[in-house]
Amino acid sequence: MKSVRAALDAPTVPESMPLLEVRDLAMTFRGGVRAVDGVGFEVAQGETLGLVGESGCGKSTTGRMIVRLLEPTSGTVHLNGQDITHLSQRELLPLRGTMQMIFQDPFSSLNPRHTVNQIVAGPRRVLGRDQVIELLERVGLAPEHADRFPHEFSGGQAQRVGIARALANGPKLIVCDEAVSALDVSIRAQIINLLSDLQEERGLAYLFIAHDLSIVRHVCTRVAVMYLGRIVEIGPAASLYSDPAHPYTRALLSAVPVADPKIEAVRERIVLRGDPPSPAAPPPGCSFHPRCALAQRRCESEAPQLREVRGRKVACHYAETSA
Repeated sequence: MKSVRAALDAPTVPESMPLLEVRDLAMTFRGGVRAVDGVGFEVAQGETLGLVGESGCGKSTTGRMIVRLLEPTSGTVHLNGQDITHLSQRELLPLRGTMQMIFQDPFSSLNPRHTVNQIVAGPRRVLGRDQVIELLERVGLAPEHADRFPHEFSGGQAQRVGIARALANGPKLIVCDEAVSALDVSIRAQIINLLSDLQEERGLAYLFIAHDLSIVRHVCTRVAVMYLGRIVEIGPAASLYSDPAHPYTRALLSAVPVADPKIEAVRERIVLRGDPPSPAAPPPGCSFHPRCALAQRRCESEAPQLREVRGRKVACHYAETSA
């Protein structure tokens, strides 16, 4: 029997070409709700890009458009250099193995009528039982789990089944949509370590969608911060966390607890005024200006574009002021 690793070999991407390239991606739902507005970024092979922001900012919608679970209103998604934005479901079939998704709630994403063996093997039975068991063991499950149903598992075990299913076709890109947020803290660490080990073994790239910035800091190479459907800052995780340039990024990071009680007691907390505006009626100019302490009259009428500030891209007219 051919091993899972041998069965899952896929063409590699030239080093000069990003594995994933997203350009001006947008999604408008019924009623004119602009959930995602001109999002663009790249993910290299083997890289982890974190996508963070408040609930409702468009993170999950972006991830679902990338794997074509949602049809974008406009913009493009290139995978391995191929434009997949408007491919039919039939045309997408050969590419489904290259990109996979791990969902926040494993129970709602696993068919309750199927055994684990059926779930991991997939509807086209791409793997034999021996290969399914090999994958289950790799994600920390036992061979006997192959004959069980999703309701027989704990949340952490069910998420391991979801990870095994995502690996079944030998992907190069996995979109992790809040993949650990519903798990207990101790289980979270185990799943994160598993994802890290799998990335090192298989050269996986992750788009890691999360609202927990402390986790993102440890697992991501780069971080993109979203606010009201737009990316407001994107750059290397280390510099973004140590020296945030956008006032919204600064506010988010100020709310992340620090382990040292002395630092925690004296550090500045930035409390944003008001609530995020409705995506159905975003404010003119900079969408963040109603809540921003740096806002000036220019911000009320002119939407800032991403530009280089301190080694990353920031959408703020006065980002230098936040230094």
